[in-house]
Amino acid sequence: MTKDIVFITGVSSGIGYHTCKTLIKNDYSVVGSVRSEEDKARLLKEMGSDFHCLVFDVTDYKAIDKAMEELDQLLKGRSIRYLINNAGIAVPGPLEFIDDEDFQNQIQVNLIAVRYITNSILKRMPKNEIQNKAKIIFISSVSGIFAAPFNGAYCISKHALECMIDIYRRELMIYDIDCISIQPGPIKTRIWSKTMGKFEPFKQTVYANIANKADKILEHSEKHALPVERVTNRILKILNLKRPKTRYIVHTNSFGLKLLANWLPDRFVDRLIWNNLNKADSNTYRPV
Repeated sequence: MTKDIVFITGVSSGIGYHTCKTLIKNDYSVVGSVRSEEDKARLLKEMGSDFHCLVFDVTDYKAIDKAMEELDQLLKGRSIRYLINNAGIAVPGPLEFIDDEDFQNQIQVNLIAVRYITNSILKRMPKNEIQNKAKIIFISSVSGIFAAPFNGAYCISKHALECMIDIYRRELMIYDIDCISIQPGPIKTRIWSKTMGKFEPFKQTVYANIANKADKILEHSEKHALPVERVTNRILKILNLKRPKTRYIVHTNSFGLKLLANWLPDRFVDRLIWNNLNKADSNTYRPV
């Protein structure tokens, strides 16, 4: 492994998978994580000799520690120059009725596990290399800047992640390691098939009107989602920039999103969302 090494969590599908392919095509060596031996076997056949795979669940710290020992044998004294924290899940539904265990798992995967992975890889990253500084890229979400109802658990995890990114960036200046957030909106990945039907448990609650429309809203979002290349190409550019921005929104209407999230009065945005959600034929709001 003589090329710059990138470590990516969650490469079995979606953004992680396509980022892996893009970086290998552009002369990087990638170490990716998956949760099953089946995914590992599939990806090793597909990705070629510049890809290496570790099997662990990001919430299983013992498995991560064991994987880090395997990583050290693979590195043979070399460093991980870039880390891309990609693995994550979305738990949709009203905060009032989301199961406590599901809510805790949302925070565990999207926040607490990210910290554990980051700290594990930090030990294996180069420090204070001015010419080609190390970078940590966090795949966050527009949900980290906009609080969307019925997507609360996910939004909370991403809002907290955005704070953690800022703290890491300011603390890791001691090592001259940069931290960057990518905030995608709807992207054409398997996340859509994974979230279809997730509102079924809430159809017997006071939020039945929203729950009954959820899958149609998801279908509408999928049709208007951006291609995954918009994210992977952004990641590639960030790796090559000496001084990237701290945050990149990948969205069809980034200005409108910033307007809703930061500038318009809260009460106005509340009414706008609620009126849209309760239109009889509304299918344009994205709850997950």
